Amino acid sequence: MGTRVSHRGLIVLFMAIFIVMMGFGIVLPVLQFYAREVGATPVQIGLLATSYAFMQFLFAPFWGALSDRIGRKPVFALGLLGYAVSFIIFGLSHQVWELFMARILGGVLSAATLPTAMAYIGDATGEEDRGSGMGLMGAAMGLGFTIGPGIGGILGRLSLALPFFVGAGLALFTLALSWGALPEPARRGWSADRPSRIEAIRLALGGPLALFYIVTLVGAFALAGLEATYALFAQDRLRLSASGGAGAIGIVFVAVGLVQAGILGGVVGRLINTWGEDRLVRGGLVLAAVGYLLIVLTNNIATLAIYAAIAGTGHSLMRPSIASLISKRTPAGQGLSIGIMDSFDSLGRVIGPAWGGWVYHAGISLPYASAGLLLLLTAGVSVAAGTRGLPVQAP
Repeated sequence: MGTRVSHRGLIVLFMAIFIVMMGFGIVLPVLQFYAREVGATPVQIGLLATSYAFMQFLFAPFWGALSDRIGRKPVFALGLLGYAVSFIIFGLSHQVWELFMARILGGVLSAATLPTAMAYIGDATGEEDRGSGMGLMGAAMGLGFTIGPGIGGILGRLSLALPFFVGAGLALFTLALSWGALPEPARRGWSADRPSRIEAIRLALGGPLALFYIVTLVGAFALAGLEATYALFAQDRLRLSASGGAGAIGIVFVAVGLVQAGILGGVVGRLINTWGEDRLVRGGLVLAAVGYLLIVLTNNIATLAIYAAIAGTGHSLMRPSIASLISKRTPAGQGLSIGIMDSFDSLGRVIGPAWGGWVYHAGISLPYASAGLLLLLTAGVSVAAGTRGLPVQAP
């Protein structure tokens, strides 16, 4: 079934997640421009993003459940291979249908990566270290995602297709690194007589943990709405040129990424051990809501970066706390349960940009005001519902 994992294994996983997220971030600055060059319309470009997130919504629970049965390493490796193959197909595409094939394939296969990595952390750590482990993985994601777009922007000046091939190369390098150096962990709480997948999903969604899946959905919805509109918001509110708007986006990306990496890597584990996951989730909801509502008051680039960093801090407290709590308390397999969490995250990333773009036309502050109010409402529901009766996973 595997062995308990040393700190070396966690370091290898940290490096793997950092590299693969850097590779993912590399393609972001050029993806829309490349799709337009191939001939995609603005509507089709939007559907490319939606199709990717929707495939992850559908398949994350499947891959998580499969990792419960056959092990974390092979499923994690398949996800990395999916990243590489989809990037290569995208970079070689000359027709719009090829772009969709690449993004759909990438969404299906890459959905295996993050839930399996989080389940790996759950297997490899005890309860006292679980929050720190989830936080370190979040820090790796944040750092990779912060550095990647900057590299992608530089590569894109040479060729719009080049970032996709570099991203594919990084994914293949990560695959080789993790396959050779990452030990297969003993699957915590796993047994051959686990309930069927349908029964396990019913247990996961029907119990007291269901609230935390809803929090995941709301958090992803708010963040995706911000990401879809803040470039326009910076340009319209601050009356910037296109180049000035791009500079503002870069500042916000760096500020949020560095704050999240610092919190996830050095603070969140200790806060979880001191306050508990449920309190930290509520605190993150409130803090993120404050950040979004403050964005409405932005009048310069500095305040935009500061308020976005406040919102990012709230999100940094929420996600690893939810993953840690689900990992500790799930009545179903860890891979399946965290896969369901990632599925709700992907659903929020499908709905959030559509909502943000729609209400932006009615008022440029509405995406952030509505997100802040929804986060506060969710925090209130969380307080009213409480977390009594949470199941305790068998060791």
